[in-house]
Amino acid sequence: MGESLVSRRQQRLQDEGTAVWGEENEKVYCNNRNDWKRKEAGDVSDMAGYLFVHFIGEQEDGEQIYFSISRDGLHWTDLNGGKPILYSRKGELGVRDPYPVRNPVDGKCYLIATDLRIQAGKGWTAAQEQGSRDLMVWESMDLIHWSEQRACRVGLPEAGCVWAPEAIYDREKEAFLVFFASMVKEKGETKGKQRIYAAYTGDFREFSDTFLYMERENHVIDTTILESGGKYYRISKYETEKVLLLEQADSLLGNFTRIQSPVLDALKGVEGPEGYLLPDRKTWCLIADRFAEGKGYLPMVTEDLSSGEFRILEPDQYDLGLAKKRHGGVLTITEEEYERLWQQFGTANPVAEGLYADPDLYYEDGTYYLYPTTDGFPHWSGNSFYVFTSRDGRHFERREKILDVASDQVPWAVGSAWAPCIAKRGGKYYYYFCAKDAGGTSCIGVAEADSPAGPFRAAAEPIVTMEMMGRNGIVMGQTIDPSVYEEDGVWYLLFGNGHAAMARLREDMLGIREDTLQTIDGLTDFRESVILLKRGGLYHFTWSCDDTGSEDYHVNYGVSEVLGGPVVFQGTILRKDASRGIFGTGHHSILKMPGEDRYLIAYHRFATPPEQYPEGKGWHRELCLAPLTFDQNGMMLPVVVSG
Repeated sequence: MGESLVSRRQQRLQDEGTAVWGEENEKVYCNNRNDWKRKEAGDVSDMAGYLFVHFIGEQEDGEQIYFSISRDGLHWTDLNGGKPILYSRKGELGVRDPYPVRNPVDGKCYLIATDLRIQAGKGWTAAQEQGSRDLMVWESMDLIHWSEQRACRVGLPEAGCVWAPEAIYDREKEAFLVFFASMVKEKGETKGKQRIYAAYTGDFREFSDTFLYMERENHVIDTTILESGGKYYRISKYETEKVLLLEQADSLLGNFTRIQSPVLDALKGVEGPEGYLLPDRKTWCLIADRFAEGKGYLPMVTEDLSSGEFRILEPDQYDLGLAKKRHGGVLTITEEEYERLWQQFGTANPVAEGLYADPDLYYEDGTYYLYPTTDGFPHWSGNSFYVFTSRDGRHFERREKILDVASDQVPWAVGSAWAPCIAKRGGKYYYYFCAKDAGGTSCIGVAEADSPAGPFRAAAEPIVTMEMMGRNGIVMGQTIDPSVYEEDGVWYLLFGNGHAAMARLREDMLGIREDTLQTIDGLTDFRESVILLKRGGLYHFTWSCDDTGSEDYHVNYGVSEVLGGPVVFQGTILRKDASRGIFGTGHHSILKMPGEDRYLIAYHRFATPPEQYPEGKGWHRELCLAPLTFDQNGMMLPVVVSG
C-alpha cells in the first residue's frame, strides 16, 4: 500500500503540472495553475485586496521583506506583528526595494529585490560603485509558501550595482521586462552615472542580455511602469531635483514623451514610486516614499494618468499602518489570497504571554480554548494546568486553573503536569493529562467537567500506565502525550514516547479498552506526541521528533489508508528557522474548524528571543498558532512559522 500511495500522488502532481520545490525532506506543493490558465490576461474581476511588500529602514532587520494588506489600497494592516516575512540569507544578507509581480498566464507570483544592506556599514558610495550585481528572487503560487531564495546575475560586468528592480509582463513577447538602475561609467565619462537597464525573462531564472533602457543627463533610479488604456506610463525618480517624472509611450520599448505634472514637479525629496488601480477600477493611486523627510509613503490619486493631474490625499484619508514603509511594491490579490494571508500572518506569535508548552487547541461557540503545559520550571517540574481562551484566535488570556497534580485534586499523582488534551462527548468534557505517580513514573490520567473551562474532577487512578503496557506487550519509553481521535462515534486515545500506541476509549471515556491496544508503525524518528486526523479518505499522522530540549525538535508527517497504520512517511512539516531565531518547534495539536475545511496547528517553540534563556531553553517555551493547509492532492503543506 505504502509505495503505491506515494507514487500515485506524485504522478498526479506531475500529470497536473504542479510545481514542486524540494529541500531535504520538505516538499512544497504549489496550487494548481489551471484556474489561472483559464483567465484572460489582465482579468481582475475577482481581485479583492492588495498586498504591499516593502522594507522599513536601515535598522536591525529593517532591510528584509515585510508584508501589509489592504481592502481599499489606502488603509493598510501590517502582518506578522510588524516583523519580516522573508529574510535574505544570500549576498549582502539584506534586501531593499522589493517588488511583487504576477504571471498573468499561470498565476505564479515572483518577488524580486535589491541585494543591499546599508545597515552593514559599507556606505552608499561602496553600495553604488562596488555593490551587488545580483537580483534576489523568490516565487510562490499562494503567497504563503515561497521558494528558496536565489540570486540572479543581471548587472553588466562594469556595473557598480543593481538597484530597485521591477518587472512588467510584455504580452507580445510573452515574457517579463525586468528593469533596474545600475551605476555604470562609460567611455569618455569621468565618473559613473545611474541609468536604467533592462532584460527579458520568462521564469526569473534565465535572462536575456542586459540592455540600456533609459538614461538622463544626471542619475535616474526608481522606475515603475503602469499600463492604462493601451498606453504605458513610466514614472521615475530624477536625481537632479529629487522629483518624479511622468512619461507616456505606446509600447514598452517605444519612445516615451514627458507629461507635465505640477503636483509631481513640486513634490521634492521622494523616490520609490508605485501605482495601482483602486477598487473602483478607474482611479489610480500613486504612492511615493518621502525619504528626505523620513515620513514613508504618501498617496495621491488620479483618474487619468495622461493628464498628469494628481490630488494628494489628506492624512485622514489613508492609514499606512504602524510601520514606516520604505520603497516597495503593491500586488492586487484575490479574496482567497487576502484571507489566506490574514489567516497565516494576522496572528503575531507567541499568542499568549508567559512560558507554556504542549498546547491542545479546541473551539466551541465562538471561543478558542488552549490547554498547555505550564512551563518555566527546571526539568519540566511544573504541577499546575491552566486554560487560555480567545475570541479572535489571535490573543489568548489565561483563565482558571484546571488542576494541580501535586494536590489532593489528583489522588494518584505527585507532580510533573504535562501535555494535556481535551475531548467532548455527550455534553461532558474529558481532560487527559500526564503526571508522575509516587514511584516517579509518568502516567496518563483523566478529569471530567461540564464546561470546557472546568471545574474538572480527576479520576482516582491513572488510566494508562507503563505497567499496563508491559502486560500487553507494548514497547514504550513513557506513557505520555495523549491525544484523542473520533470516528463513527468511536473514540481513540493515542500516546507514547519512543514508540507510539493507540487504543479505544471506553464508552464512559474514563479509561481505555486494553484489548484494543496496538502499536502504530511507520512513524519515522518518532519521539512523542502523535496526532491523527482524517481528510479526503486518508489518515494523516503527525508526530514530534528529537528531544523537546533540542533546537531541532520538529514535526514529521505521514499518511495511511488504514486507521492504525502502517504509516507512510511524507516529510517534515514543522521545523526551526535558525535564521530568525526560531528553535524547538514541536509538540502540537491540530484543530479542524467546525463546518469548514480549515485547520489550525498549535505548537510550542523556545521562548523568543532565545538568548534570554542561556540555559534550559527546553523548559522555557511559548505558544504559537499557524494555519495548516493541504495541497490540491490532499497532502499537508509545510507549516510557515511566523512571528
